[in-house]
Amino acid sequence: MSSSLPGPTASTPLLHAQAGPSNLRPQPGSPAVSYSGTLTDPSSSQQRPFLSPLSRRRRKASPIVRVVPAAFLLVLFTGFVFIAWNISSVGACYVPWLCRILGKGKWRSDEVWWRNTGAYAPFRSRGTGGGQINLPRGCVIDQVNVLHRHAARYPTTGAGQAMQKSLTKLKGRVIKSPRRHPELDFLNKADLDMTGWRFDALMDQGRRAAWRSGKEFAARYRRLLDKGEGIFSRSSGGDRVVETGQYWMLGLNDEAFKVMSTKSLPGVNVTISEEDGFNNTLSVHSCSAYEKLDPPAGRKEREAVYPLLSSTLHRLNDLLRPDPALTYDDLVYLADMCPFDSQREGTEWKAWSPWCRLFDGYEWEILGYLKDVERYYEVGQGSRYGRTMGAGWVNELIARLTDAPVSDSTSTNRTLDQDEATFPLGGKRLFVDFSHDNEIIEIMTALNIIPQHRDLPTDKIPRKRSYQLSGLIPFGARLVVERIACDLANWEPDPNSGEDPDGNGREGDGRKDYVRIFVNDKIYPVDYIDCKQSGFVEHDMCEVEAFLAAQSWATEEVDWGVCYARD
Repeated sequence: MSSSLPGPTASTPLLHAQAGPSNLRPQPGSPAVSYSGTLTDPSSSQQRPFLSPLSRRRRKASPIVRVVPAAFLLVLFTGFVFIAWNISSVGACYVPWLCRILGKGKWRSDEVWWRNTGAYAPFRSRGTGGGQINLPRGCVIDQVNVLHRHAARYPTTGAGQAMQKSLTKLKGRVIKSPRRHPELDFLNKADLDMTGWRFDALMDQGRRAAWRSGKEFAARYRRLLDKGEGIFSRSSGGDRVVETGQYWMLGLNDEAFKVMSTKSLPGVNVTISEEDGFNNTLSVHSCSAYEKLDPPAGRKEREAVYPLLSSTLHRLNDLLRPDPALTYDDLVYLADMCPFDSQREGTEWKAWSPWCRLFDGYEWEILGYLKDVERYYEVGQGSRYGRTMGAGWVNELIARLTDAPVSDSTSTNRTLDQDEATFPLGGKRLFVDFSHDNEIIEIMTALNIIPQHRDLPTDKIPRKRSYQLSGLIPFGARLVVERIACDLANWEPDPNSGEDPDGNGREGDGRKDYVRIFVNDKIYPVDYIDCKQSGFVEHDMCEVEAFLAAQSWATEEVDWGVCYARD
C-alpha cells in the first residue's frame, strides 16, 4: 500500500502559502501538504496557512461594508425616481419615459386624457358633494342654487366642420402605417368622414349622465324637496341645453331612464331664448364689444402656446406625410377627436378612444394647457369682459339668497326677473339653471372662487396647473350654492372639534345664514377676507352677510359700458 499522503479533495481545498514562517514553507522534494482544518477552528492541530495583508483585509471586512455601495446606489436611484415623479405629478413630465414606465397617479393614461381634454372631458365627481350629512350640528340646508352645464354632445357645427378638414388631410396621407408605431395603426380603420355624427346634438351618454345627475340631486337634497317649496328650473333655449334639463328632471322624479322623444320628457319651468338681442344670463350674447372682437378673445394667447407643439407637428408630419401638411390648428382639432369619439357610442362610458393615443403624455399636457389658456383669456380672469358678463347671474343669485327682487344693469332679462311666475323670490326651494360652459366660467370668475395670483403664462407650462377646464367645466359640470340656516341659540359645539360659529368665542345669538359652494362636488371657499374669518370657516361656510359684501360689486360697481366700447 502506498504511503504517500492523500491529495486534495473537494472538502479540503489546497492553500499554497506564499510567505510566512519558515516551518510552513515546503521544502524541496517534499510532498504537497493539504490543510484539512478550518480557518476558524481553534482546535485544529495544524497551523493556519499564511494570508497576505490584502487577503486578511478582505476576510475582516464586514458584510455591511459590502452592502453599503449597493444600498447607496439604490437610494440614489430611488431619490431620482421620486424627484422625477414629483415633478411629473404636477402636470409637466420632464422624464417622459419614466412617467410611462411608472404609469400611476396623474400619469396613468386615462388621467392624462381626462385632465387635458378640457371642456369636452366626461364628467367626474371631484369630491364628496354637499348635503346635510357634511354640516355642523344645528345647521340645515334651506335653499340650493344649481348652475348646470349641458351634458355630453357632439361637436358644434363650426367645430365639427373644422375637424372634418383636419381629418381630410389624414385621409390623403402618404404613409398609411408607419413602421414601429402601432399606436397609429387605428387610422387604417378609423372613420375619417365622421359618419353619423350629429353636430350640436346631445349624445346618448349625455342623456344618461343628465338623468343620473338628477337622481343624485334628489337623493342628496330629498329633505329640502319634501319639506320646502319644491324645485324651480330654467334653461337656456339651445336644444341640447333644454334636453339636458328634461333628462335631469326625469332622474329627479325617480323615473327609469330610456332614450325617448323630448315630447315625452318632463319640461323645465322657464326656457329663455338664445336669439340675438334677447337678454339671457344663461347664454350671454348681449355684450356686443365682446362678440365683435377680431380675432376672437383668447385666440392670440392660444397661438402663443403653439411653439411648444413644434416637435409634435414635425413628428406627425414626418410619420404620416399628410396631404396637405398638418398645421397647429389641426393638432387641436385632432386632439378633440379623443373625448368626442370616446363618448359618442352607447348610453354608458366604455373606454377611451384610440384617437387618444395619437399624442403622448407630454404632448397632451401642452394640448390641455393650451385649452386652459384660451378660455382663461377668452372669458375668464384674463378677459376684459368675462367677469362683467357673469355679473347678471350673480345678481340673480343674490336675489334668491336674500328673498329680494333682482337689482341688475347688465345681462338679466328684466321682464322675466320681475315676474314671480318666471322668477320666484328665494324661499326654501331648489333652483336649477341649465346653461353653457362659457357662462359657467364667467360666473365662477365673477364669484371669485377660482382666482389666479398671476395670469397664465403662454411660453411654458407651469409646474402646478391650478386652472384646468376638465375640473371646472367638463360636460355636465355643476356649480352648487347652498344656503344654510344655523340655529346658534341652541347650538352646542362638539368638545373635540374646537368649533366656534362666531369665530370669536361669543355665545350663539340666534339664527344665522351661511353659504357653501361646490364645483363638481368639490368645495370651493370664497376668496374674501370676511369669509375667511367667518364662523364655521373650518367647514368652508361663509356668513351670508360676508358673501353678499364680497359680491356687491356685481350690483354696485360693474361697468356694462365696456360691452359697448370698441378697443
